[in-house]
Amino acid sequence: MNKEQLLSKKEQLLGKKEQIEKIAKIVLIAGIFLYPFLCSFFGIDLGDTGIHMFNYENIYSNPDKVGFTCYLTNVLAWGWLQIFGGLGIWGLNLLEVIVEMVMAFTVYKVFHKYLGDLQTLFGILIAIMASDTYLNIFNYHQFNVFFLILILGFEFKAVVEKKFKYSFVAGIFLTLVVFSRMGSITALVTCFIYVFSYLYNNEDVKYFMKHLGVFVGGVAATFGVLAAFLAITGQVEYFINNIFRLSGIASTAGSGYSMENLWSTFIFGNLDAIASGVIYLAASMILLLGMNILFSLKGIHPKKIILNIVFSAVVIGIAVYMLVYAYDVNTVPNWPQMTTGPSFFIGILYVVTFCYVFFNMYSKNGNPDLIILGICAIMLPLLTIAGSNTGTKHVILAFWIIAPFAVSAVCRFVFSKAALEAVNAMTEKYGLKIRHGAVLACTGIILVCMGVKFADMLYYTMNFDSVDRSSLRYSVNSDKLKHMKTTEREADAVNGVLDCINHLDEEKERPLMVFGGAILMYSLNEMDSYVQPWVTNPNYTEEKLKEDLKIAKENWEEKPVVIFCRTNNYYGFEEYNYDVLIESELYNQYNGKKDWFMKFLHRNDYRLEYANDYYIVLAPGDMTKSEDYDYNWYIVGE
Repeated sequence: MNKEQLLSKKEQLLGKKEQIEKIAKIVLIAGIFLYPFLCSFFGIDLGDTGIHMFNYENIYSNPDKVGFTCYLTNVLAWGWLQIFGGLGIWGLNLLEVIVEMVMAFTVYKVFHKYLGDLQTLFGILIAIMASDTYLNIFNYHQFNVFFLILILGFEFKAVVEKKFKYSFVAGIFLTLVVFSRMGSITALVTCFIYVFSYLYNNEDVKYFMKHLGVFVGGVAATFGVLAAFLAITGQVEYFINNIFRLSGIASTAGSGYSMENLWSTFIFGNLDAIASGVIYLAASMILLLGMNILFSLKGIHPKKIILNIVFSAVVIGIAVYMLVYAYDVNTVPNWPQMTTGPSFFIGILYVVTFCYVFFNMYSKNGNPDLIILGICAIMLPLLTIAGSNTGTKHVILAFWIIAPFAVSAVCRFVFSKAALEAVNAMTEKYGLKIRHGAVLACTGIILVCMGVKFADMLYYTMNFDSVDRSSLRYSVNSDKLKHMKTTEREADAVNGVLDCINHLDEEKERPLMVFGGAILMYSLNEMDSYVQPWVTNPNYTEEKLKEDLKIAKENWEEKPVVIFCRTNNYYGFEEYNYDVLIESELYNQYNGKKDWFMKFLHRNDYRLEYANDYYIVLAPGDMTKSEDYDYNWYIVGE
C-alpha cells in the first residue's frame, strides 16, 4: 500500500468517525429533548404538586397562607398560569421542561469545549433522566438548580476568561436564587472559585478584589430591584415574616430544620455517598486486575494458564459482588418510592471528580481550567442539598455538571494511550503492566452494572405515582389535569371526591379543609383553604392549628367542606400496601392535631357525605341532607 492509499484510507476512517459522532450527537440531543417532554404527561401527585399549585395560585390572593421562602418561584409560576393557565397543571410540567432545556443549553455552551461534545451531551442526558424521576411540575428544587448552574457557569467564565462582566451576572443570579429558595443563601460559598483562582494562579490581589466587588455589585443591584417589586406589590411584610419563621424553625431543637439536624444530615449523607463511591472504585480496580490477568496470558507457560484463569475468575467474582453490593451499602431513605440510587451515583461521581481534579492539580500535563470546572461540578450537588433535611434525596436533581465532567474523565483515561502509558510508568516497577484490552473490558462490565442500577433508580423513583408505567392510562375529570394520566385506582378515588363536592356545593362558596397530604384538592375543587392548607405538616403545630381555627371562625360565615385522607397519598394508590397504609393512618395522631380535628367535627355537626377506599368527604349539617354520623370508624377506627 503506497502513501496515497494510506492517506486515502485514513481520510475514510476519519470521515466514518465524524459521521458516527454526528449520528451520536443527534441521538443524544433527541434524548435530551424528548425524555422530559414524554415524562411530563405521566404521573399525578396530590402532595408536593398540590403544595406548589396552592402557592402559585394564592401568592397574591391569599398571601397569608403561602410560603414566601420560594417567592420568585411562586411569582414566575403565577405569571405563567395567567398566560397558559388553560393548559392546566401539565402547562407547569411544560414550563419545567423549558427550564431543563435552558439548563442543558447552558451546561453545553459553557463547558463543552473543555469536556468534549459527546461527553458533555451524554452527561447532560444522564442528568436530565435522573432529575425527571423526581417531580414533573415546575418547582423550587429544580429552579434552584437552574440558578446555581448559571452562577457557577458565569463564575467559571469570569475566572477562566478573566472578564469582570461575568462576575456581575453571577451576582445577579445569586440574588435570584436566594429569592427563589431562601435556603440557597448557601450559594455564597461559590465565591470560593474566586479565592481558589486567586491562590492557585497567584493572581494580583487587586484583580481578585475587583472580581468580588463586581460580584457584590450584581447582588446589590438585583436585591434593590426585587425589594422595590415587593414594596410595590405590598408583600414586604409577608416576606420578612417568612425569614423570621425560618429562623425560628432553624433554632428549634428537635425540628427537622434545626441547624444541628441540617448539618448532621448534610455531612453524614455525603460521607455515606462517598463511601459507596470508594467501594465501587475499589471494586473497579480489583476487576481491572482480574481482567488484566486474562489479557496477559500470552507467553505464559501452559501449566500456569489454568491457574491464572482460576485466580482471575475468583478476583473478577469478588469485584462483581462488590460492584453490586456498593449500590445497597447505604440504607434506603425514608421517603416514598426511593432507592439508594441518588446516594450511590453521586458517590461515584464525587470520587471520579476528586480523582480527576487531583490529577490535573498535580500532574505536569494538568489543566488549571479543568480544576476549576471540577470544583464547580462538586459544588452543584453540595449546594442543591444544603439547607434540606432530606439527606442526599434531592442530589438526583444536580448531576448537570458533575456527570459530564466524570464522563469526560473516564473517556480520557479509557481511550487515551497517553493516560495508560502514564499509569504503566508508575506500575511497571512493581512488575505490573495494564493492558488496554483489559481496560476496555473492565469499563464495559462497570458500565453495564451501572446501567442496570441506573435503570432501577429511574423505574422506582416516579413522581409519587405508580412505578408501573403501563398502568398510567387513566384520567381525572378535571380541566386542571387534562393531558395527564394516572392509575385507575387513583383516578377513581379522586373522581369520586370531585363529583361529590361538585354536587354538594356547585357554587363553591365554602372553604375547604383537607386533613392529610392531598393538597391538590384545593386547586382541583377551586376552593379556598379554611386554615393552612397542609394541616398535617409536622411544622404546623397543634397550637398554630387552634389559633388558625379561631381566626377562620371569625373570617368565614360558612363552615368548610372537609376531606379526610384515609391513607398517605405520598405512598401511592397501589393495592398491595393498602391495608398497611390504612392502619398507619388510623393510629397517626399528628402530634395531637387529629384530636382537635375530631373535636371540630363533633362540635360543628359534621356528617359523612361520601366515602371511598382513600377519602371521605364531610359536610356540616346546614348544607347536607345526610344523617350519617358514623365517620369515626374511618378516622380513628372506632
